[in-house]
Amino acid sequence: MIASAIVLTAALMSWKAEIESKSGTPVFVAVVEHDEAANTYQLAADTPNRGQFASYLKQEGFLTQFSHMYSVMIHHKDAGNNSFLVMLNGAKRKEWTGHEEALLAHEFGHAWIKAQGYPTPIFINNRWACIGIHTADIAQHVLIRAELERRGIDARTFWLKSLDEASDHLEKAGPPPEGERCLRVQMVAQLVDIALGLKPGEWAGREAFEQRVRKVMPELEGTTTDIVGYMRKHDMVNRDEHREALKYVFEKLKDLAYGRTKDYQVYVTLKKYPHAT
Repeated sequence: MIASAIVLTAALMSWKAEIESKSGTPVFVAVVEHDEAANTYQLAADTPNRGQFASYLKQEGFLTQFSHMYSVMIHHKDAGNNSFLVMLNGAKRKEWTGHEEALLAHEFGHAWIKAQGYPTPIFINNRWACIGIHTADIAQHVLIRAELERRGIDARTFWLKSLDEASDHLEKAGPPPEGERCLRVQMVAQLVDIALGLKPGEWAGREAFEQRVRKVMPELEGTTTDIVGYMRKHDMVNRDEHREALKYVFEKLKDLAYGRTKDYQVYVTLKKYPHAT
């Protein structure tokens, strides 16, 4: 069930079996290799369930999102088929090598949430697919972090490493183009994760990272503050509150993506009239 390039640890094998038993849905894992010269993604010929994986690699909207990710879990459903597909981004192999358990455990966490019957947004393959993806992440990561800790799987080491790398990249990059709305949605999800998932002092680079975000994307502050405040007041274990959180977060991220927030309007105005007060 696992492509030859990936070997599951005992903890992952146990969790995979639990997910499949609870949901009746098989879990498949594959590394999607990246040809840098041609900028194409492909699967090894011996990849189990290759046809289902490959169907997503033909979708431009999916590939745009996947190119920014280390990995992703998709609940694939079509006529006669129902499976959890976990894809690792081979373009980022240098970044995640040695941290396969943490990376896969995170995606197994998403499948586990589906197996538990929690509500999840429907993936719509269009330019705004990022809204649904990051809405789910914000609500589900709360549960996944707790479950990984309960199972004794170290995911924080890789998470902090990836945050350091993101911070270094942010320091070198200027403000993203005004049209890069999904990048802003992704950054809000990351900021919310940091606020909800890290204790004060747990990540030495936190203050510098947040300062860099405020410098290059000040228009995110209001959306991030609203979502963090809401999430702290609601219990993601409770399915009703989980569903309401998905609705709330989706609308907040949609407003940001559509450029409708007050902060975004100020940002656009200042870009157009830099000397406005």
